[in-house]
Amino acid sequence: MKEELEIVEKLSNSKVVEKIYDDGLSSPVVEVSKIGTDLVKSARLILAPLQLAATFQDRFEIFLKKFNNRVEEEHQVQPPAELTSVCLERMKYIDLDNPLWEMFEELLIKSMSKDSISQVHPSFGQIIGQLSPDEALLMYELNKGAFLVTDQMDLNDQSNRFENHRVLSSTIPKDKLANPEAFDIYYAHLESLSLIKWPVTNEDPVRIGGRQTGTKRNSQIHLTDFGKLFVAACIPEAGFSTIS
Repeated sequence: MKEELEIVEKLSNSKVVEKIYDDGLSSPVVEVSKIGTDLVKSARLILAPLQLAATFQDRFEIFLKKFNNRVEEEHQVQPPAELTSVCLERMKYIDLDNPLWEMFEELLIKSMSKDSISQVHPSFGQIIGQLSPDEALLMYELNKGAFLVTDQMDLNDQSNRFENHRVLSSTIPKDKLANPEAFDIYYAHLESLSLIKWPVTNEDPVRIGGRQTGTKRNSQIHLTDFGKLFVAACIPEAGFSTIS
């Protein structure tokens, strides 16, 4: 185990990786390091001075294989260091069955292809690192279409204010969330990141006998322009494989 960790640590040095790739590794060393010669060139693109934690090694190899399957060698480019450093550091502590892993993975692949690097902003890695899995799911669902909400409030004549808020109908997919009770927090957080917004599309007074007794509103939650760019760069087009 000690020898394995030493080899992985050395692989995190870009110069060492380059020499290993150029000179070729013997099969026993490849087996110990668990990063084959066909993957080392991809590793060289993003490792730089970063170090691989032992528990991250297997997951990183899976990512490299996916990257090599999706991006042909002639289209591979060096990704921005400020992006890879954030993504890989966060990914060390995320399991494969977490949708945030897939978002980091998608973002890195897009940043390592000359065909899609223009879609990537360095801040995207930081944003993913702030999300919960439920928030990632909401972003994916919003990319399919806006959430429609109809609510109603009563008018208190004495205080001249609306109260007794209640939702009449909603397409917010709370049944898909692990913690649906936290939706209001999720919305506030995603809005603070300039990813989504919730405008009222129309509002009509509720009247009884000609007197207004309340108000009824239609609103929709949708992605901002920035949110659409974020989704395009960070969420797999087919959605998350870890969520049914």
